[in-house]
Amino acid sequence: MVEERLDAVEAVIREETDSLATARLQDAFALHARKTAETNAYFTGLAALKQNAVALARFQPSALDRLKSRQGAFQSTIEANLKMLQTLSKASEHLIRSLAQEVEAPRQLAVYDKTGMPGYRSAKKAAAPIVISRKS
Repeated sequence: MVEERLDAVEAVIREETDSLATARLQDAFALHARKTAETNAYFTGLAALKQNAVALARFQPSALDRLKSRQGAFQSTIEANLKMLQTLSKASEHLIRSLAQEVEAPRQLAVYDKTGMPGYRSAKKAAAPIVISRKS
């Protein structure tokens, strides 16, 4: 039962990773509720398994070994998902910073100060803060 739940969680996480990799963000975000439910079911099963670990180790040692190896494979799936999320986070941060610089750029003039070093002077008031809607 725990292996089946692990398979279900892994399938959702792989689907999310694939959606993120192909820039289908809405599809990836739509998986959140399913991922949460599958993960909760997996952790519930894992808690029951831990309570019976001694008996399982005695009567089904091969099943525990198989589950441990599946956990290792699952760990690599989680790592791939986290790398994808980190990459997207850095890309979105870079995009917002670039956008902020582009908005501010026309409002700055390149000038030289008294020492002959380049500096900047605002031509107009500073740009208004960037507003992002979380609804879209």
